[in-house]
Amino acid sequence: MVLLWILLGITLAIAFIISYYWIKFGAPKLVLITGLSGVLMFMFAVVWSIISMSNGELLAASLGIITLGIPAILLIASGWKLLEAKSME
Repeated sequence: MVLLWILLGITLAIAFIISYYWIKFGAPKLVLITGLSGVLMFMFAVVWSIISMSNGELLAASLGIITLGIPAILLIASGWKLLEAKSME
């Protein structure tokens, strides 16, 4: 369980390092806000499901992934598409 929390922390740190480089090289603020909110929401969904499963609440774990994970993936994908659209201009 501790290894999983360490991996989540490392993944979140990598996301913030990538966002730092986006800010440094001039990515639009909308792309940055959309992408980071999607990453944070996805991390929250994963943590929600892990804690729910460790407490024996399997329904809460699966509903957390559905209600938080799917919008997070949509936010990440829309941020990616916004970044591609801005880079082609």
